[in-house]
Amino acid sequence: MSSLMIRRVMLLPFLLSCLLSQTASFTTPANCASRHVRTAPSTSFSSSIEPSRATTTVICRYSMQTNPAALIDDVLRGNSTAAASIVSALTYVRGTDTMEQYLNNMMPPHAQTLPLWTRLPLATRYSRRARQYRLRRLIELSTPTPDNPHEDDVSSKSRRERRTLFVLLRSIAENPDGGGYRGISALFAEAKRDAVNAVILSPAELSKRTPPDLETPRYTVLETRGNGLEIRRYEPFAVCSVTMKDLTTRSSDGKSASRLSNPQLSGAKSFGALAGYLFGENQSKKPMKMTTPVLTEGEGDEKKMSFVLPSDYWKSETMVDAPQPLSDSAVRIAPVQGSVRGVLAFGGYGGKSDAMSKKLKALLQKDNEWCAVEDAPVLLAQYNDPFTPPWKRRNEVSVLVAPRGK
Repeated sequence: MSSLMIRRVMLLPFLLSCLLSQTASFTTPANCASRHVRTAPSTSFSSSIEPSRATTTVICRYSMQTNPAALIDDVLRGNSTAAASIVSALTYVRGTDTMEQYLNNMMPPHAQTLPLWTRLPLATRYSRRARQYRLRRLIELSTPTPDNPHEDDVSSKSRRERRTLFVLLRSIAENPDGGGYRGISALFAEAKRDAVNAVILSPAELSKRTPPDLETPRYTVLETRGNGLEIRRYEPFAVCSVTMKDLTTRSSDGKSASRLSNPQLSGAKSFGALAGYLFGENQSKKPMKMTTPVLTEGEGDEKKMSFVLPSDYWKSETMVDAPQPLSDSAVRIAPVQGSVRGVLAFGGYGGKSDAMSKKLKALLQKDNEWCAVEDAPVLLAQYNDPFTPPWKRRNEVSVLVAPRGK
């Protein structure tokens, strides 16, 4: 008997148990979607999902009254329209206990409490619990680590996991049925591949993970290595920056930080202060265009976070026209000179930066043509918004380099 036949015979008891112990759903994603199409918003889901209040009210009532376990299972089978319904409802009640409770009700059981057969590759076609197992593993892969693991507890971990579930639902909602989302198994496989292949090697993949229509510092790739190392020549640009030790809660920065912090980034208060400046909390009360990436260097109180200013202010003669920070703000404006940098790109969250920084330095030590400039700090660049799942994110670590022997 062939190995394929043996596997099929071994699978028969499992399939029969599924059919007898629970109602096996053979409904197609298209049929699932028909139950939600009347309540789903017709707008495309970009970086911000904000349907009209009237539309959202209908969606909110429908989604919140629907059994969370049933609705999330529609999503796991491949129905992105169900995800759109959930996201619209949760956006409507965002920041409230209702949102937290509803996300909590959709959280899958822990993997160790589910039967071993839920790991079987074909199980997700027939079993809700097998789909729950893959969702739980996807959440485990996608939840960022805390800034300080020693201060982490069960409550904070649960909050991070609920936020991760919301991010996953947003990502699914942005892919209409038939437009890229094929169910939880395909999504889990994509996330696992990204977790294993930490370094981004392909220029096409870098481009795909870069937010469109946002300005970013201009550079030319001088050399590319097969191990992922790139040598780039950057043109001059300008930044607004905050150093952690200069932030105070009583200043205008403190107010901005409390409203605009990004929990996916280390140094969330710095992010809020810089976002406030960019969004118009400056002496000119002038909002500016968003740019990418967010740049971070240093440690502890010396950690500095920077936003790239719009290109209108990149030249030395035009940087003086940039809106000045408020008088009590720790935000500072500064030029960044053109430079040659060694760069290593990776997916996931910025928490990997320490390991990637060591890898970057090790690659440069072995390189025959370029070496890191002595005592030059490693710079972390994070390109994506907080609602981008880890397997679609672009991060980079870079350091100043010079030709070896000079």
